[in-house]
Amino acid sequence: MNDRHHYTEEEIHLENVRVECIIGIHPHERENVQPLFITLRFPADFGPAAASESVADTVDYGEVGRAVRRFVVEGRFQLLETLARRLGAHLCETFALPWVSLTVRKPNAVADSDGACVSLRCTHSQAAATGSVGKGGRA
Repeated sequence: MNDRHHYTEEEIHLENVRVECIIGIHPHERENVQPLFITLRFPADFGPAAASESVADTVDYGEVGRAVRRFVVEGRFQLLETLARRLGAHLCETFALPWVSLTVRKPNAVADSDGACVSLRCTHSQAAATGSVGKGGRA
């Protein structure tokens, strides 16, 4: 394909991935599942996938969503802060991502509000040094 355009800042976003899980420090939170909403953003080089129309040439965001759900449910975390840091590192490692930005929202955390959120950007140290963009990996 002879493309005379230049593309920058190609990113994949997953918005409000809903996960029903054990999360929290209070006794009732350790017994009953509650919802979390996780939003992710990470870089991807769309060129190979756009040329081939093959998911094998990009980060499979369906696999990322499944990996998020599995990791959060199995983790049974107490704090959103712990969950966010460990999930960021897990996604960078599992999908060979140079970085991932994520927000975790716990809608039932604070009465009369839309909930509590934590957010961060996790950078994989090796990718940061080389400037690489992840193509994908295994969950």
